[in-house]
Amino acid sequence: MITSSKHSGERNGGCRRCRIIRLYIIATVSIVILGLIGGDKLRFLSLVTPEGVAMTIWGVGTLFFIGKFSVWLFQKAKSKKQN
Repeated sequence: MITSSKHSGERNGGCRRCRIIRLYIIATVSIVILGLIGGDKLRFLSLVTPEGVAMTIWGVGTLFFIGKFSVWLFQKAKSKKQN
């Protein structure tokens, strides 16, 4: 296994890339199983559209950016006062 860590046999199992791939595969299989089992009972999922998910990601990303940027400005102003 190719990892950025020089230690083998870590408890959390594998590198970050491997964990992300595992989570993706688990999520995909779960969605397929849910679709096969649920059938018509999952009509409410039609409300979730790719555009809605994209807008949510953009909105959350914008909020995080504004928050991190304001924290950075605050820390920069604070460090100027101390000097």
